[in-house]
Amino acid sequence: MLTKIILGALAYIIPSMPWGYFWHMSMFKKSYDKWQFFGTAPSVPLAFSAMVIQGIILSVAYALLPIEHKSVAHIFTFVSIMGVFFWSRVVVPSMASNVHARTIGFFFLETTYLVGQYALFGALLCVVYLFV
Repeated sequence: MLTKIILGALAYIIPSMPWGYFWHMSMFKKSYDKWQFFGTAPSVPLAFSAMVIQGIILSVAYALLPIEHKSVAHIFTFVSIMGVFFWSRVVVPSMASNVHARTIGFFFLETTYLVGQYALFGALLCVVYLFV
């Protein structure tokens, strides 16, 4: 079980950091700067630390669920629920607390980012539980 937990955490961490950096700091940087999403001095090490913590928690949570783990349906149900939870913890509060982020553009971009992030996580978690 420990191996699955470690690999599950890596399935979240490894794609999330480059995906997040590319999305927020490269591809759509001008938009996120306009929305003042990161303030004046974003910290990549802190973002990475958050992703490590998230990956560990998500992986342990999935491993401890009393379900058949070798199920694509169960994996994507879990990932979808967690994705909606993280969306409700990132997108909605950001729009509530930052007037610059209260745009359809922010809503669409950040929602699309999270869908991509959790789709990648789900696909890699399937590899961990179905093929390892």
